Amino acid sequence: MPNHPVFTDLLLYSDDELERLLGARPAERRVIQAWPLSCVEEVRLADGRRLVYKAQLPPSVEPEFYAAADSVLLPAHRDLGRLGRVRMMALDWIAAPLLSQTEHDADGLVAHARKVIALIGEIGGEPPSYLDVGSPGAWSEAVDRLLGRWSGLLARGRLAGTGPDDLDHVRAWAASAPVQALLEDGSRLAHGDLKADQIFVTPDGYRLIDWQRPILAPPEVDLVSLLVAAGIDPHPFVDPTTVAVHWLLRLNWAVEAQSELFPDQVLPLLGAWAHEAVGHIRDISASPGRPR
Repeated sequence: MPNHPVFTDLLLYSDDELERLLGARPAERRVIQAWPLSCVEEVRLADGRRLVYKAQLPPSVEPEFYAAADSVLLPAHRDLGRLGRVRMMALDWIAAPLLSQTEHDADGLVAHARKVIALIGEIGGEPPSYLDVGSPGAWSEAVDRLLGRWSGLLARGRLAGTGPDDLDHVRAWAASAPVQALLEDGSRLAHGDLKADQIFVTPDGYRLIDWQRPILAPPEVDLVSLLVAAGIDPHPFVDPTTVAVHWLLRLNWAVEAQSELFPDQVLPLLGAWAHEAVGHIRDISASPGRPR
C-alpha cells in the first residue's frame, strides 16, 4: 500500500493488491490526475482490460453515490474498499470523446448540457449528496455554516482578499427575495461541479464522471458550472440569481477546504477562489435584472 508520491495522505494499492482485487496483474499504471484529495490512474491489466483506478479522501461521497444511484449516465464501476480514510474504486475505461473535444460553440455546449442535466434529474435510487441547498431551510443552514466558518477564518488571517464587509454582503444577499424565490421554484440532485471534460459522448448516449460532491440545488447551477469552466459568460443562458448561487457554492467550497481540510496551511488558491466568488455575487446583486 504505497503512498502517493506527492500527496502523502493518499494511500494507493500496490500491484499485488490490485491483482488480488481485479483478478489480473497491472501491466501498466499511469497517473491521469493527482490532487490533494484524490488520485486517478489509468491501469492496463495483463489480461487486456483497461480501467480507471481512483483513490479519494473525504468529503467525497462518490463510492456511496455509485453504489446507490441508478442511471444510464454512470459507467460500470466497482468498489475496491478502503485503506484507512481513503476509498478506492475501479471504473470501466470509456473509449469515447469528451464533450470538450467535440463541441466548442457556446450554443452547442448549452444544448448538450441541458440534455445531460435532464438525465441527472432522472437518476434513480437514493444516492447521497455532499451538500443540500435545495430548500429555503436547507439553504439557511448551509449559509449559516458557511458564514460561521468564514468568520473564523478571517479572525485567523485566512482567505486574504475577503473581509467582514464581504461576509455581511453575502449574508444579506443570501436572505434576499430573489434567492428565496429561486429556492421555492424547485431543486433536485445536481452534479455540483459539471464540466465539459467530464462528459463522454458515446454512440449510445452520455456518460458522466466525477461524482465526488453531488448536491441538492436548483438544477441549472450545473449549466453555470459547465459554462464558467469553459470560459463562457453564463448570463445569456441562465438567470442571474442562479449564476450567483453557483458562486456561493464556489465560496462555500473554498471556505470548507481552508477551514476543515487544510486548517494549518495558508493556501492562496482558496483565497483567490473566495475573492472571485464574492466579486461575482456583489456584481450580480448590484444588477439583478441582467437579461437572459
